[in-house]
Amino acid sequence: MELIIIGLIVGILCGIVPAVVGAVKQRIGLAIGGFFACAVSGVILGLLLAVPVMALFLYFIMKGSKKDGEEVYSKGTE
Repeated sequence: MELIIIGLIVGILCGIVPAVVGAVKQRIGLAIGGFFACAVSGVILGLLLAVPVMALFLYFIMKGSKKDGEEVYSKGTE
């Protein structure tokens, strides 16, 4: 039981990073998804899985972030 709680705390601490970066970059969906994915992965394997999940969500957040004066369009919209 103690390991689950420690893993959850580790996951939450890792999840704060993509949550804050995603909120700053106005990518709220990825921010929330990254937070919960890190929390769950922290419970499963601790830092061994939470850190790579955090890095993956940071990559997705930074890759699709809006640049100054540039709009992000999805496929099929005009």
